[in-house]
Amino acid sequence: MRGVLRVMGWLLAAGVPCASLADTNITLPVAELEARLQSAPFVIEGAVPARGSAEDVALKSDVRFEDGATLRIKIRPAAPGGTEFNNEPRYELAAYLLQQLFLDEADHVVPPTALRMLPRAMLLPHAPRLRASFRGADEVLVVLQYWLRNVGGPKELWNAQRFASDPAYARHIANLNVLTHLIRHGDSNAGNMMLSTVADNPRAFAVDNGVAFESPGSNRGDAWREIRVPKLPAATVERLRAIDFKALERLLAVVATWQLRAQHFEPVAGAPRMPGDKGVRLRTDRMQLGLTRREIQEVDRRRRLLLKRVDRGEIGTF
Repeated sequence: MRGVLRVMGWLLAAGVPCASLADTNITLPVAELEARLQSAPFVIEGAVPARGSAEDVALKSDVRFEDGATLRIKIRPAAPGGTEFNNEPRYELAAYLLQQLFLDEADHVVPPTALRMLPRAMLLPHAPRLRASFRGADEVLVVLQYWLRNVGGPKELWNAQRFASDPAYARHIANLNVLTHLIRHGDSNAGNMMLSTVADNPRAFAVDNGVAFESPGSNRGDAWREIRVPKLPAATVERLRAIDFKALERLLAVVATWQLRAQHFEPVAGAPRMPGDKGVRLRTDRMQLGLTRREIQEVDRRRRLLLKRVDRGEIGTF
């Protein structure tokens, strides 16, 4: 026990957030969750509409992997063609990846997220009207996202009094706001923004990021598209300074690629960007998702303007 306490004391002294030691919202290592979501075979043991409405295309799903491990995840099938308003898989993964440039894992504001092609037959018992996403395979492009624990969707996420008095809340809510601003989040209703119910580690999350970047806005609120907090964590600001357009392009121009072989889309790691500047890039035997050059330029523009506001003293740091 003394050894554990010594290790915890060393980590805290080194500035490692408590969430790294025992996270109550994401209860497994992120690397393990990413590996399972990206490629581990699983079966769906149960699934219901994520928000309780039959019109909701997202499914709150309990899945079991081949090693017996179980997870609750969100499965959100894409529309045919892989793109439609409020259902943009490439935006969901881009938001998850972007945060990694300026936030430590314990401060991530988007839960572990992956894109995957699943057999349509696997999903039909839970979504009988589903159609295949692309020609050549009876498969559906889906967003898979870890289902957070111990969180709620408060009517008002922003609390100025708590921001001033609770440093942990201030850090988490400010980091959330940085991401929602950079991605131009356009659907910041209570169901899409979550706050941990654990008082001493009030992590804040954006769990639905499909209306973002250059998407049209929704009619359900876009307050978090702009910077609402008066101050930002100094560490976050310094990491934003280290980012440039090239770093954003390397990360976001290609977020996923699949090769069509024998009526099945197989993921391709490290694929170069396909010709054209569309978000969904198609050819006969290959499909690729990523942000367009303009979308990446706009992320970088918002980053640079945000830093200018900090340098002018319009937004403080702590």
